Amino acid sequence: MGGALASLLLPGCGDWHLFARQPDPVDPVEVVEVFHQQPLPQVDVLWVIDDTASMKDEQAAMADAFGGFIDQLDQLELSWQVGVITTDGTGPDAGLLQGNPWVIHRDLEDPAAAFADAVDVGTDGQSTESGLGAAWLALSEPMISTDNRGFRRPQAALHVVVLSDSDDDSVDILGEDPAGAFLDFLADEAARTGADARLSAIVGPVPEGCPGASPAEIYTAVAEDSGGVVASICVADFSAVAATIADASVAWPTRFSLQAIPEPDSVAVEFDGTLVSSSGYEVEPAERLLVFLAPPPPGVEIRVRYILAEA
Repeated sequence: MGGALASLLLPGCGDWHLFARQPDPVDPVEVVEVFHQQPLPQVDVLWVIDDTASMKDEQAAMADAFGGFIDQLDQLELSWQVGVITTDGTGPDAGLLQGNPWVIHRDLEDPAAAFADAVDVGTDGQSTESGLGAAWLALSEPMISTDNRGFRRPQAALHVVVLSDSDDDSVDILGEDPAGAFLDFLADEAARTGADARLSAIVGPVPEGCPGASPAEIYTAVAEDSGGVVASICVADFSAVAATIADASVAWPTRFSLQAIPEPDSVAVEFDGTLVSSSGYEVEPAERLLVFLAPPPPGVEIRVRYILAEA
């Protein structure tokens, strides 16, 4: 019987003593979980293209640079998908993936041509550019399960890339702090997939901007805080920028969700049967997360042993 029960002893002569009975000891429960690091990291790249009147040349330049972008992704041996939306967050196509097919991937006959078609979004968009809000719409319900179905994969990293000559204005969509709201969204995506989620920005540099582009303080803040790239839009050739963006798209999973709450000091991790130093990972018991400081090797078996925390 569990709990602290009372045991009554009657030795005679009217004497009696009351002893507290200790709870029955409970044997510790060992849990073993097995994960496998992806042999080929996955990344879904969402390009957010400014479709206002001043962006025709930049759209064409990015289309020209895309071949190098996907060549770099292929050299990095990534399983990649690309989608394109505009910065228009209020029109009928707000958040809608452009082009046909709307999901561009490495198995298409000519991915570069598909991107060139998708990125030619025109210059008739709303003058209020809402890149963060449009990306949030594209990646959230209901659109991600309907019009944009197939773009987000369950274990893929997310890389949002904004190309714009103006700063973000998504207050009507994301509230008074669009940067904070979008960073929260990226954090939620990372927790859901176990892979990185970041934003990069090809925009007017802070604090002064450049000819034809205003300083993009909000986009820059989100990119810097999420681990993305910040590059100037005021260059004639985007080839170098595209290669840098591709490099930033490499994201091996480092976070693995546990099925139960462990006793923190009881966790032991093996890679293919070899014990891993505890200095190489952190345990977040309340979140039931195992977080590696560096990504585990491709394809490795990750075996985790721990003692189940007492309720």
